[in-house]
Amino acid sequence: MKTLLFYERVVVLNRDTHRDLRLKPQDNLKFAGSTNCVPLALVEFGDVAREYPIVFARLPGGLVPVALLGLRDEENLYLNGEGKWDARYVPAFVRRYPFVAVQDNNASDKLLVCMDEAFAGFNQDEGERLFDEAGAETPFLKNALAFVQGYQNEAQHTAEFCREVEQLGLLNEMSAMAELNDGRKFRLDGLWVIDEAKLQALSAAAAVDLFRRGWLGLVYAQLLSLGHLRVLLDRAAVRGETDAVAPDAAISTDAVPDTTRH
Repeated sequence: MKTLLFYERVVVLNRDTHRDLRLKPQDNLKFAGSTNCVPLALVEFGDVAREYPIVFARLPGGLVPVALLGLRDEENLYLNGEGKWDARYVPAFVRRYPFVAVQDNNASDKLLVCMDEAFAGFNQDEGERLFDEAGAETPFLKNALAFVQGYQNEAQHTAEFCREVEQLGLLNEMSAMAELNDGRKFRLDGLWVIDEAKLQALSAAAAVDLFRRGWLGLVYAQLLSLGHLRVLLDRAAVRGETDAVAPDAAISTDAVPDTTRH
């Protein structure tokens, strides 16, 4: 399982090795074209729930919330042929690219700031410098790294929320089959969602605790977001008018990235 999705050659950002490197922003997001789901930070639930289905994946490192982007492996129904993202909100996992914070294997409490050196925007002639002549981080790089660090800081809060949802027994495994008018079938397996009946059966004390921690609204955001599964089917139907698609396609946890250590 590829843990960093569209990152191809992740290297540690180095002020000496990358002293003369520049970053030229690209006018498309084609790098995410083969990604059918991306991990979410808790702070994103409100924005994501308005446009994407939110589900949970059970991975070796724990439960992870993800936004579904497609119904098949290597399919992103929110990205058009020109690489433009067809939604108002782009998940932070996508927006932080080509930078990422990765846990140092030699020190569990240390994070390494890395970059995907395969990204086409890196060069030595055009775009924003990463370091100035003295080797100090430029304002551009500082802003980019602040975003990456902010995303990483949210990982702990997200993990706490997932553990609480798990401990309260609110989850049900999702198993759904849908069929389009042209006969194509889509199966969703190995993903988890919050069960509204189990939520309503919570004790008053547990419900109040969720409310006081600011998590009850996020629980309902996840529930409401499932209405966008219909949107994915509609997008798949439109995409199928021009693409040849194999029937009985499925998405399962095998297609979900394990980012619990990043």
